[in-house]
Amino acid sequence: MFALKGHTAIVTGGASGIGLATARMLAALDASVVIADLNEEAGHGAVAELTADGRKAIFVRADVADADDVNALVAATLEKFGSLEILMHFAGIGMEQGALDTTRENWDRITGVNLTGSFLMMQAAGRVMVENGYGRIVAMSSMAGIRGGTGRTAYAASKGGVAAMMRVMSVEWAKSGVTVNALAPGAIETALVKKMHDAETRRAYLAGIPMDRYGTPEEVAAAAVYLALPQSGYITGVTLPVDGGFDASGVIKDG
Repeated sequence: MFALKGHTAIVTGGASGIGLATARMLAALDASVVIADLNEEAGHGAVAELTADGRKAIFVRADVADADDVNALVAATLEKFGSLEILMHFAGIGMEQGALDTTRENWDRITGVNLTGSFLMMQAAGRVMVENGYGRIVAMSSMAGIRGGTGRTAYAASKGGVAAMMRVMSVEWAKSGVTVNALAPGAIETALVKKMHDAETRRAYLAGIPMDRYGTPEEVAAAAVYLALPQSGYITGVTLPVDGGFDASGVIKDG
């Protein structure tokens, strides 16, 4: 019942972490996959892995904050596979810096990639999908865009902006058969998080997660893939938390 044969998916940030886990799941459901990333070595490695299993996949180097790169990515996808049904837009960057210490340079860098990059990517894919009368777009927001947390002024603004933009696009394109949703992951155990989260950060996170653990990239990918299925066609404009109950929690007592 759940299959994507004949569908083509772009996965930005697809060379590692949540993006790679999503690319693997999409390919397992017979979708053709375009992995877009700045990391060429990892991107080509991911494609080699997928094609070795008999899947259809290509790598395109793309900076999502560059309009020319975004347009070239969509054009390469259409040239290779002839269609574009799914966009998984997961490329992004993050940093921790207090509000009083956030520089204009860092603000512009974070919002340029996370928010402007999301606009460019979703607009370019949406243009193709609206014209064709079908599409599934899943963007990457964050729990940081929903709940306040220290050191995340620029990051939270960019991710909150992604969720707001997603809602507007979901309404504008609803009658065209295009759904637009977002994921809001909490603490997910990616390679980047393993480097960034020190012991105090982990303690603070786990204190507010009812499941008392970090999530996995595969758990986020599964939510993303569900929203990419034809069967999810009546779900649009939703920001879905994938957070072990973090957003639902208040005071947590043992026993």
